[in-house]
Amino acid sequence: MRVSRLVVAAVAAASMFLASGAAYARDIRVALDQAFPIRLAEPAEGVAIGNPTIAGVSVQNDRFLFVTGRSYGSTNLVVVGANGRVLYSGRVVVTSDETDVVMVTRGVETGRLECTPLCRPRPDIGDGEDSQTIASQIASRGGSGGQ
Repeated sequence: MRVSRLVVAAVAAASMFLASGAAYARDIRVALDQAFPIRLAEPAEGVAIGNPTIAGVSVQNDRFLFVTGRSYGSTNLVVVGANGRVLYSGRVVVTSDETDVVMVTRGVETGRLECTPLCRPRPDIGDGEDSQTIASQIASRGGSGGQ
């Protein structure tokens, strides 16, 4: 009987905590060079990303933002609302998007081709020197200058 009262008390406390709109933590998984939308239940007053070289945050308005994968790895994202109350606190994991990608290995060199539907080089972090040349060509063609 005593155990069931403790369980009921714990469930009641957890319900009150969740009902108050407290921060939640779930991993955000985003592919490299892709964006993940986040819609907030209430207005944000501040946003911080732990390591901006891994993921970036673009704030559209006080309730809507995008997390963009910049480099492989994980970092954290914190969003605060009124009075510094944490609206969201969680981990951002940047992964590769291997959809329609063919990997070709020659000795110790690995190259990737994205086949959508024609196969073209798709350089990735950690690829050889030839891939760096291709990556700079892609960046300059896109007008981003490699940023």
